[in-house]
Amino acid sequence: MRIAYLILSILFWATAAFASEIREFDLKTIERLGNELTRVSQTRDRGATTPERKRARETAMAALRGNVLNIHYDYVVLDDPAGDGFLVYALGSTGKSGQFVLGGHIRVSVSADGRIVKRIDPLSRTLLIEDEKNTGLPKDTHLVGSYYNQIVSNKPVETLIYISNISRRPVLVQTPDGKIWQIANGKMSIDRSKPGSETMGGAARKAFQQ
Repeated sequence: MRIAYLILSILFWATAAFASEIREFDLKTIERLGNELTRVSQTRDRGATTPERKRARETAMAALRGNVLNIHYDYVVLDDPAGDGFLVYALGSTGKSGQFVLGGHIRVSVSADGRIVKRIDPLSRTLLIEDEKNTGLPKDTHLVGSYYNQIVSNKPVETLIYISNISRRPVLVQTPDGKIWQIANGKMSIDRSKPGSETMGGAARKAFQQ
């Protein structure tokens, strides 16, 4: 069986001097947040374990009401890495087996008392759904990973680590500065494969150059 990679691409608007559209964290923090999202999203309370955290979730939900995409959202509460509040994630899903939302998630920064929205960061510009049952790939191929063109930050966002974890597949991400990142097993690193080499990174680099 031949191996194939699913190309998931959105319009790529890059400039020579790119300023991040969203609040950015360092790489270790992004990895930690992505892995925490994976764990906490599967708990019954999704991180809303105290009155302040429950209030933060309600505050974020109210702020996003009428401003989310037409999919289901679960709201997950994590501690803000800055130590002064919470991050509430609106994680999109279709509710269908084998479908994963890569683009469409939102991060809301909320104050420590859970009452004030300090910032809203859409983690993509569009809805993007991976459907492993309807990839359009030839029947004799096997899906082992995905390519994604990210335009909101020069670092992969933490929800891509979450998606890689729950789909159990690597995700290759191109950022506006031209770098290609590989996300797998809860980690992310810059991929330096040559275009066309027999690696997932090489296949991704070749596809992005077309």
